[in-house]
Amino acid sequence: VEPNKPVRYSYTRQARGSWSLNWLVPIGHEKPSNIKVFIHELNAGNQLSHMSPIYTIEMGDELLAKLARDATF
Repeated sequence: VEPNKPVRYSYTRQARGSWSLNWLVPIGHEKPSNIKVFIHELNAGNQLSHMSPIYTIEMGDELLAKLARDATF
């Protein structure tokens, strides 16, 4: 992975309808103080039906390190 290049992680939950939670975390030599989060809602055909605004969540180094450790690509 290139330094300071955003990396996209996603989580999809199956239930009545589907949605995915997506976040962008810049990685590299300088640690970020926040992440960007947005939600995709999918219809029954698994096509994007709605995208939320992009939210910024302030985070400390400890939480960012935990997210990176627990993430899957």
